Amino acid sequence: MEFRCLKNISEEYLLEDVSPEEAVSYVKEHCSEYREIPPDVVVFRNTRIILDSPMLVGFQREKKTIIVPFTKRCMGTFLVKVNASEEDFDFFSNWSEDRGSPD
Repeated sequence: MEFRCLKNISEEYLLEDVSPEEAVSYVKEHCSEYREIPPDVVVFRNTRIILDSPMLVGFQREKKTIIVPFTKRCMGTFLVKVNASEEDFDFFSNWSEDRGSPD
């Protein structure tokens, strides 16, 4: 079953109600790796990641966390921190590689 509520994967918000550009800038500044994902097609841990435009998912492998963008029409764009396993890193790495996203 697919959900649209981020509380299914994280309740730790890093940024709230920011522009997509601010979210991308934060990911580039705070993450050693990142992958681009397209709007509204990625389902991670049974939760659809809602985006208005392509954005970056950030990897913090040393902290075992992933920074995930999300957009709600009534709340704007925000970033959440998700505790991650190696399978989670692989999910986003393989997802972007399979679809030809630039690194």
